[in-house]
Amino acid sequence: MSTPKNNINRKHKYFMKLAYNQAGKVLGNTGENPAVGCVIVKNNVLISLSHTNFNGRPHAEKIALSKKKINFKDSILYSTLEPCSHHGKTPPCTDVIKKNNLKSVYFSKFDPDKRSFKKAKKKLSKYNIKTFENVYKSVGRNFYRDFYISKKTDNIYISSKLATSKDLFISDKHNKWITNIYSRGRAHLLRANHDSILTTSKTILKDDPMLNCRINGLEKFSPKRFLIDKNLSIPVTSKVIKTANNIETYIFYNFVDNFKLKKLKKFKVKTIKIDLKNNHLNFNEIIFFLKKKGFYRLLVEAGIKFNNFLLENNYINDFYHFYSNELLGFKGSHNAKFFFNRINKIKLNEKEIRINLFQDKLYKYSIK
Repeated sequence: MSTPKNNINRKHKYFMKLAYNQAGKVLGNTGENPAVGCVIVKNNVLISLSHTNFNGRPHAEKIALSKKKINFKDSILYSTLEPCSHHGKTPPCTDVIKKNNLKSVYFSKFDPDKRSFKKAKKKLSKYNIKTFENVYKSVGRNFYRDFYISKKTDNIYISSKLATSKDLFISDKHNKWITNIYSRGRAHLLRANHDSILTTSKTILKDDPMLNCRINGLEKFSPKRFLIDKNLSIPVTSKVIKTANNIETYIFYNFVDNFKLKKLKKFKVKTIKIDLKNNHLNFNEIIFFLKKKGFYRLLVEAGIKFNNFLLENNYINDFYHFYSNELLGFKGSHNAKFFFNRINKIKLNEKEIRINLFQDKLYKYSIK
């Protein structure tokens, strides 16, 4: 008796979901390459799984197929992205697939890199390896938004976040924290899922943040730090400057202060002079610099004013709102009501996603 088609589709989705779980482990930490997950199945039994290596190499398929003492002949490979078929810094994954005599390959999204786009199927068919695309396509569309933006446009993927009280204040006059430890842990996880983080001198002067990931085991996934400091006003005593020898740190500036620049250099801070536009650093130049350096997932942690600028100028792709259950009233400062009214008027690409963090909530808005 034949297996119903919907059961077959369910099976493929299940294994592709496992592949996406693998890819999610290195999201934002694979350099210029995308985060890819790979699962290999033989006789309906999982025999190998992997994800792209930290900083992008080796690729997920190569790692999954390098497991010794496993006979991969006639097995099925599931990959979240079309396997590469071009020679770059490493041989193509299609060659590794052919070498191991796989039976078939399923993938979720085509590789937007023009060197491989829609070429895997043609190449693998020469070796009688069947390929099937668009498995779990809807998940792939969202997961690879950042990579598609990087490859298909002049922009990079930008997400931003704000934490507020229930009455939308972003600061408490008497306490450092507005949200609870679960929200703060989630914020650190967000940092780990981005290859770069950006803030302003105003935020550094006010809060003196570290802008790193402090979750046990994920410290190495701390993003590279970028600071907007037009007049070089950030003191060398701030945490981000003092730890620049451990985490790569850049300052975008315009006003030249040679004495300060020399001091920053001693702290291993990289400085980049940016032209002015409307008396502010030209943000398009900043994006161009990040893109040229190979960054494509930027997290912004700044105040209302800078978030308003990003929203007004259509820079934000995803926005995260950490929402406390506490009313601050007279204890609160810097109310963000106007900003959230503006977000609510935007036609969002995706409905808000809510995650409960005990008394806090996290809302995610896909803006473009």
